Amino acid sequence: MWLRASGNSLWPLLRDGDSLRVERAAHVRLGEIAVVRLRGGVLAAHLVVSLEPLQTASSVGVLDPQPVEALGRVTGFRRAGVVHEWPEASRLLLRWLPGASRALKRFPLLKRVVRLLRD
Repeated sequence: MWLRASGNSLWPLLRDGDSLRVERAAHVRLGEIAVVRLRGGVLAAHLVVSLEPLQTASSVGVLDPQPVEALGRVTGFRRAGVVHEWPEASRLLLRWLPGASRALKRFPLLKRVVRLLRD
């Protein structure tokens, strides 16, 4: 199924308005982008950063509140009419993205550059 992304929590990987191709999955793996149900029934597509217990986070390492229920995994996305596959090998790199982002936040100038690019 396809779901429309809203927000910038996974920028630069995904953008507001992208369509996400989601495969149903009760179990997800580290480094995958999972579609999860948060408290209050809110759906989010975030990076899987821990399995026991399941924990997801934005690309800059902001953790989602517990409990988190996995509904599926993102296998691709569509932007400007073009479908992009989500490579399996990217899981290894995505596992480290939130931690690296938190470390880079310590540099104020770099933080401003990222904000300019995102906006």
